[in-house]
Amino acid sequence: MRISYNWLKEYVVLKESAEDLSEMLMSAGLPTESIENIGGDKIIEVEVTANRPDWLSYIGVAREVAAITGRKLMIPLVKKPEIKAKKVEIKIRVEEKELCPKYTARVIRNVKVGESPAWLKARLEAMGLRPVNNIVDITNFCLFETGEPMHAFDLDKISGGEVFVKRAKKGEKITAIDGVERALEDSMLVIADSLKPIAIAGVMGGLSTEVNYATKNILLEAAYFEPISIRRTSRKLSLSSDSSYRFERRVDISNVNYSSDRATELICQIAGGEVGEFIDIGVKPAKKNPVSLRYSKLDSVLGHKIPPVKVKKILTDLGLKLKTSSKDKISSEAPGFRYDLKDEIDLIEEVARVYGFNNIPSTIPPIVAQEERMSSDVAALRKVRVAFTGLGFDEIITYSLLSKKIIQNTALPVESSVCVANPLSIEQEAMRPSLLSGMLGAALWNINRRSKDLKFFEIGHVYGKSGSDFTERQFLGACITGEMSNWADGSRAYSFFDLKGAVEAFIEALGIKGISFANASDCRFSGASCASIEVAGESVGIIGEVDANVLKNFDIKAPVYACEICLDKINPYINVKNKFKILPKYPSVSRDISIIADKNTPNLQIVSIIRASAGEVLKEVRLVDKYSGKQIPDGKISLTYRIEYQNPAKTLEEKEVLEAHAKVLHSLESELGASLRG
Repeated sequence: MRISYNWLKEYVVLKESAEDLSEMLMSAGLPTESIENIGGDKIIEVEVTANRPDWLSYIGVAREVAAITGRKLMIPLVKKPEIKAKKVEIKIRVEEKELCPKYTARVIRNVKVGESPAWLKARLEAMGLRPVNNIVDITNFCLFETGEPMHAFDLDKISGGEVFVKRAKKGEKITAIDGVERALEDSMLVIADSLKPIAIAGVMGGLSTEVNYATKNILLEAAYFEPISIRRTSRKLSLSSDSSYRFERRVDISNVNYSSDRATELICQIAGGEVGEFIDIGVKPAKKNPVSLRYSKLDSVLGHKIPPVKVKKILTDLGLKLKTSSKDKISSEAPGFRYDLKDEIDLIEEVARVYGFNNIPSTIPPIVAQEERMSSDVAALRKVRVAFTGLGFDEIITYSLLSKKIIQNTALPVESSVCVANPLSIEQEAMRPSLLSGMLGAALWNINRRSKDLKFFEIGHVYGKSGSDFTERQFLGACITGEMSNWADGSRAYSFFDLKGAVEAFIEALGIKGISFANASDCRFSGASCASIEVAGESVGIIGEVDANVLKNFDIKAPVYACEICLDKINPYINVKNKFKILPKYPSVSRDISIIADKNTPNLQIVSIIRASAGEVLKEVRLVDKYSGKQIPDGKISLTYRIEYQNPAKTLEEKEVLEAHAKVLHSLESELGASLRG
């Protein structure tokens, strides 16, 4: 929006320079883009926000300046035009009242179309417009002055003596005043006579009824058109105008009649003419709902006390009508041009904006001591991130909306997914039922860019549906693929156990005891490498090698290992409080034991037997080697466990270690039928 400094002075007294005025408007929320000197005038270019269409007029900007400075707003007084021809000379029919709630028209006969006076030309040139003729220039002048777009038709070029406000016929064409012929769609609103469209409603008039120097009689239109309809029409036709720009942002329906009267008055003064009957079709301005403002709430939000007298003056200067007032609160009615004022907080913002944020002193908020600086949920998530990043994983964030095809490619049923009724695109058809889809997509993106050794994790919500019930749960997902390398072992491919170790490390970081893994079946993972992650006997997640068919669907050729853990399920078991243990004073003793057991014996069962039989001197047990070959009978496997013994109260004697070791071997033989490997 361009603001002429000289033009603005007609509506409010300006004592400030153009530069100071720019700073004043900027502090009130109307940022300046540039200030330019043009012909003895200064043009201030401002950026108007979408919720303030009243700033798209000189009266609107002047009202803002008057409220900030406390000066009088000088809106031009308009007398009702004297009607010289009371006979209704044209019929108006509004067929689409939802798209055009209000339509007004007035016939003005015997006008003298010619050049505009110098002052009118100067006003339009300041706005970057080329003067056309006095009638067209007056409608443009009033558009910038009042914010209401208007259009003048050559009355004698309207066929049939009737004007229709209706939808266009599909394929119907119109040549606009820019000289370009455009095909219309049946969703577009037009102004038409009995034969053809004569204007694209709210966007641009037609060339066939354009006012020129031969025009004698005009029909002056002022209306309110539904904003969304105008926006769609403008975009479909790739046609934008000063009129459509304002209609898209919603004009003030209560301002239509005033603007029409103002334009009629100027036409009579400059071009002469005889004014006909005013035709007004449509709804009356709706009754406005009062909005209350409590002084205590205002002081609480701003942290500063503003005198009630000052508050009332600010609101009335902005155009609000005071309804009731007490020592505690004020009730007011927002004008039609401020449809954005709906709640108490809106009035608080207006008072603060006009009062001046720079006049509100800065204060340091009080520091309130809290027993718990961080909630357990937040602390747990931080522990998860620290654990995985410490293991070399990178955190990723993927989209919560997926296409149905991606869900199917992950071997998940679309029927149990939460689908979007009106998706914006095919890639956003449903809420994700699993983090695996996004992780595989991220893996493919990196692999295609020659980054094949990947370790990443994600924390996010997944969504599900069962009948009419919907679920939303927070999950942790992790994924590895490619190779790892270190100075000791060189390079090797990632395996299932690398990811399993990472899961155990993160579970330990959360202070959760009793994690176990059990055989499981999941269509997303390979049947030979899939396990359920369990805590206290409850399944909290799944881990395994991603199924070959799923990888094929994503065009991934390397093995991928992934896991998903429901954080909501493990929350009750999390203990993130730091505990300090005394460092042991006495050394530990390690012993390896190699046994031959059935191939299908779970590792968890063997470890449990060792823990139960070793007693209190057991510190740690872990599997360090497994072997099956010629020396091992069919159906059997050789397993080597490293058992660490320690007594925190004294140094263990060899006798105690041998005794505990013997109990372990005896329990394995008696309970599993395992034998010591020779």
